Parts: sequence; structure tokens; C-alpha cells
Amino acid sequence: MAKGFYCEFKRPSLEEFKQVRGRLVQIYREAYIGLEPYAYSDPSDIKGYINWLYRTDPEGFIIAVGEDGAVGFVACCRNWWDKELGAIGEIHEIAVLPQQQGKGIGSALLREALLFLGEVHEVFGLWVGEGNERAKAFYLKHGFEPIGRMGKWIRMISKKRP
Repeated sequence: MAKGFYCEFKRPSLEEFKQVRGRLVQIYREAYIGLEPYAYSDPSDIKGYINWLYRTDPEGFIIAVGEDGAVGFVACCRNWWDKELGAIGEIHEIAVLPQQQGKGIGSALLREALLFLGEVHEVFGLWVGEGNERAKAFYLKHGFEPIGRMGKWIRMISKKRP
């Protein structure tokens, strides 16, 4: 992480999740400014999506908390089935407030998610919007490779390194 920036990672209980959910909706909305084709826009849809992310694997929902509260989150799932790859670890979402991007928070969240998923899986997958150049470069930098596409989404995978 950037020098002078500190955050800790929290796996929230259901009660803690409910308390911070409004902030998570805000983080999601701000993270997708300029990337609207790949995001939910209605606040109730975003809230429903955030709820789904948490319910899918509560232990895989990790929040980055800085001095002023939540600044980002990752949602991943240990129990995901890919029709071509079988059982894999799936990264569903990484979102970091725009003013906090470039400080290593996203990389640290991804690392936490991969460590968690790596307890069970050797292969990790995610989908990224075809026009989300920053995210594509981020995932490539972290060892993910494109293997296919569906509509406006690109499928990327990474394999656990010894």
C-alpha cells in the first residue's frame, strides 16, 4: 500500500454488514463512475446486489477500512461452479473509492481474496467489462489471463502459484 496509508481488513458479521451496507452502496456507485455499462445504477438494485454478494459467501466478503471508515471491498466465493473449469474460486467484485485508488488497496483486497480462495482451490476466475481498461490491466498485472468472453464481459482466470 502507498506509504503513509493504512487500512485493515474486516470480514463483517451479518449485523456489521447491515450497519455498513449503505457505505458499501456508496463505494460501489463511486467506483463505477464512467463505467456505467457494467454496473447497476438504481440504488435498490445496488443494495440487492451487495446483499447477494454477502449471502453468496459471507466469509469471502472483505472490507478495507481506513481512518474514515470503509474505503473498498472484495466479494469472492469458495463454492462456485464454472461450466468449463468445474469448481473454482470466484472473484465477484472489487470496488475501491476513486480517491483511494492507486494506493494498493485493490491489490491488497485481491491478495486477501486469493489467500482465502486458495485454501480450497487452485484456479480462480472473474468477469470484467470489455471496456474497463483499468480493471483489465489490474487483473493482468496480478496474473489473470483472458480465456473467453460473453457479450460485453471478458472471462479471466488465474492459477494458484506455489
